[in-house]
Amino acid sequence: MKIGREDFEALIKGEKDITSYIELDPVAGTYSVFGVKTASNPNYLIKAIYEMYEGHLNRKLAVKAVRKLFRSVGQGAVGLQNLLKKMGMELTPAEFLLLVFKLQHQQGWGAPFEVVEQSEKRIVLRTKHTFESEILKDWKMPVCGVHMGWIEGVLTAVTGKTWYCLERKCVANGDDCCEFVADQVEPSWKFKAQAVVKGDSAITEFIDHRPVEGIIQLIDDPVVLMPRFVFTSMMNSLKKTMGELPAGGVNYRAYMDMGKENVEHYKKMGITEPTTLSDMAFTFYSQMGWFKLVKSEWNEAKKEKIITLEHTVESEAFGSTGKHVCYCTAGLLAGIIEGSFGVKVQCREIKCRSKGDEFCVFTVTNKAE
Repeated sequence: MKIGREDFEALIKGEKDITSYIELDPVAGTYSVFGVKTASNPNYLIKAIYEMYEGHLNRKLAVKAVRKLFRSVGQGAVGLQNLLKKMGMELTPAEFLLLVFKLQHQQGWGAPFEVVEQSEKRIVLRTKHTFESEILKDWKMPVCGVHMGWIEGVLTAVTGKTWYCLERKCVANGDDCCEFVADQVEPSWKFKAQAVVKGDSAITEFIDHRPVEGIIQLIDDPVVLMPRFVFTSMMNSLKKTMGELPAGGVNYRAYMDMGKENVEHYKKMGITEPTTLSDMAFTFYSQMGWFKLVKSEWNEAKKEKIITLEHTVESEAFGSTGKHVCYCTAGLLAGIIEGSFGVKVQCREIKCRSKGDEFCVFTVTNKAE
């Protein structure tokens, strides 16, 4: 099927619709639009993708994971852009988005879009409903990861700039429409790391895992997966050499230095606000499986910070021992707070799951000079 400029112009003006350009061959099992092979879009497939991510993350982060997946799909729009340029058609980013969504939504991906606002660095789009907002109404929250990803990918492809899209209204959340705000942003790790702290992203979005090559990278830095038994092996080896308490002191000091170095790494991203630095470190270690932060409190009378954690790496590795075991975690917490706030502190574990307590609880106090 030969497609010319007049066809796209007729589509944009509404003089034609996509049915004129669909070729279906049931015997061959092919379905093409504009000569490009595609496929139908069953409801259960999209729902299954969302639920797969939900099972490993949560609903909010599942939406973000789907957004990342379809961001890659959206970047494929550069092929359509190149075709239009060959035909002498120069569309603005907003006009190009409308064309892409007109083609998609005429294939059943929801209602037509309209541009509410547009500038060089911001585009606001609205539709009566999207495909995923209809099939995921029972989630009762903003769910349009497919469309957020498409918008980011398409805009990145056609402008060469990085875009970030948020869904401001969603039919699945009880709103009267689905509305998207896309902003051009600096592609900095500061922006991405802060999104993780706020819960808008997970670190899994920034992990590059190439197992065949033996490489794992997180935020462009090499990392390794480390089994928890490493902690028992390391601690037992040190205990044999120097005794239990000295071994605990060595681990405390080593991991305190690691916590401080970790904060320095975040400072190189351009982050300087102390609370943001400490929150970022706690969030990243939590999402990497070191512990789950249950709560953090300040005791004004004692001038101490109380940090409650669940399943610390040591308490899980050692199991029931009848005593405190979280020397590494205590040092790590001390290092994070020292590095973030620029004060000397000491951290002490006062409750431990290995001792039979419900949680591992730590107190952080200023250290006398």
